[in-house]
Amino acid sequence: MTKAALTVAALLLAASVLAAGTPAAAPPSTLRADVAEWSIVPSQGAVRAGAVRIVLRNLGAEAHQLMVVRTRSFGETLPLQGNRAVARPLGAMLAAPGASRAFVLQLKPGNYLLLDNLPWHYWKGTQAAFVVR
Repeated sequence: MTKAALTVAALLLAASVLAAGTPAAAPPSTLRADVAEWSIVPSQGAVRAGAVRIVLRNLGAEAHQLMVVRTRSFGETLPLQGNRAVARPLGAMLAAPGASRAFVLQLKPGNYLLLDNLPWHYWKGTQAAFVVR
């Protein structure tokens, strides 16, 4: 092969590598949480670690909050202070009746809790556990 042919081959190889680019990041897992008066129903009980898109659908007649909290064990009960849970949320959002909201969190493997921490909501059972694998 001549020097010119080698140069052309090397340029073609470099162009094909650049055209391939870097692989796209994996799309986030999605966890939908249907919230109404005194219940949260997640779309699934487990999601994969990494980017997780949390979608709150308020199916109730009043405003609802959705908080994501990491727990030590599956279904762990959080302590109460008055009529609210004592929690350090990784993310939270509020939705009016009939509204939907979403955000993305980076979650590590472990146990988590979805809860509504508006006054009396968690206390009345508005919570659901899920696992990140």
